Amino acid sequence: MIDILLVNPKETGGFFEKMPPLGLAHIAVNLERHGFSVKIVDLEVEDQGLYYWLSLYQPRFVGISGTSHTRFESFRLAMEAKNFNKEIVTIYGGVHATFTARDTLKNIKEIDFVVRGEGEKTTVELLNCFRDSKKIENVRGISYRDNSEVIENQPTERIKSLDSLGMPAYHLLNMTKYYVPMEFVSKNGISLITSRGCLYKCSFCSASRMFNYEVTTRSAKNVVDEIEFLFKNYGFQGIKVFDSTLTIKRQHIDSLCDEIVRRDLDFPWECEIKVGTVDRKLLEKMKHAGCYYVNFGIESASQKVLNLMRKGMAIEQAEKLLELCNGVGMKTKVFFSFGHIGETMDDVEETFAFIDKHQHQITAVASGAGVRIYPGTYLEMYARKNEFLPHNFEWSLPYHDKRLEAILQAGCVPVLIQPRLGFDELEEIALRIFGRRFRGWKGFKMGIKKITDMGKLKKLIRLLKLRFKNVLRKRRHTAI
Repeated sequence: MIDILLVNPKETGGFFEKMPPLGLAHIAVNLERHGFSVKIVDLEVEDQGLYYWLSLYQPRFVGISGTSHTRFESFRLAMEAKNFNKEIVTIYGGVHATFTARDTLKNIKEIDFVVRGEGEKTTVELLNCFRDSKKIENVRGISYRDNSEVIENQPTERIKSLDSLGMPAYHLLNMTKYYVPMEFVSKNGISLITSRGCLYKCSFCSASRMFNYEVTTRSAKNVVDEIEFLFKNYGFQGIKVFDSTLTIKRQHIDSLCDEIVRRDLDFPWECEIKVGTVDRKLLEKMKHAGCYYVNFGIESASQKVLNLMRKGMAIEQAEKLLELCNGVGMKTKVFFSFGHIGETMDDVEETFAFIDKHQHQITAVASGAGVRIYPGTYLEMYARKNEFLPHNFEWSLPYHDKRLEAILQAGCVPVLIQPRLGFDELEEIALRIFGRRFRGWKGFKMGIKKITDMGKLKKLIRLLKLRFKNVLRKRRHTAI
């Protein structure tokens, strides 16, 4: 019997890479420090279902993480835990849970508590209430029911020192199951986070609001100690940094590069940057420290659309960044997305023209048709206000739009559908995106690779169906 079982739900559809659940691993190590017995089960990589682990560990508490994509699976797991033993206390946390706490508790009776924001301290304080008979109402950062009323306690304070969290509880994860491919270098990589938060307010993202518009960072020593630990103990050879923006604080990225060089470490790493946060000197320094590949979002080549999405950049800055990366020999993955607030097909054409113009400077284009609406974002507020979401839409009630699957989106997360950029237009955009992706020898090899991957094969089949549908639609239009 253990105190708490932490569970990461399985995501279907292949929209995300399989990475260690670092949030749960940080919560776990903090619980262990305070004397609680903990296990982590990541259903993304384990073959056995939750019932097996409940039977094995007999936990008193079950903590379930999740995203907007996995929310219904998280709810199902809470139900399964209660069916196994109605005395189990269920706790739900993560970004999605943070912005949907009242909605969730109103509709999902199998969830007892929602942890909002950073969960390390809050989870310990919550479990201490049951261990030491303390008052629940004094625990900051939780939501719960009092009879039929949903109570939301005061928000928890941000964790100022990320170093104080210690290393994630890798010993509670089956690390042999994780593999993050390092493109172009054929190395076995692993994910890492060096900071939390974002200072920017893009309409489609909740990262800044989740962390109260602050950015907290780990020390360079703390980060590189963890990198060396991962390499030595698990045989990883490269790192993918999954910060919102690694270069958001110059001192942080400077010290990180300095520490890697000081220890004379030689390994490839990849990170996400933002237009306007780097110059040639910094890119050269990053490359010297092993960074070979940077990801950044341009999203649209229309300045009007960029302004409406609150991107905080000019298209000329994006062009300058491409020149800088190309000049220092840094590979680039650039994100473009279609379907933003106020976007029209004319704006879409501007973006495709931009991609064509700069194709020699972009190593990989990552793009998609349809902008997902996530809780806690400006986009969600805009969609509700302008009735682009069903009037009775609630995040915890059943939702699945099969039309979204045709454009290779998850049917469970709504997408912004506007009068001038509706499903027909998004289908056309999706076909253009993937037609470009599969053209030429490089595209042919990518198509062959997808055929050998069942999850990717299903996406390819949906794309072919969309292509057939589009051909029929054009023929009918021509006949008329």
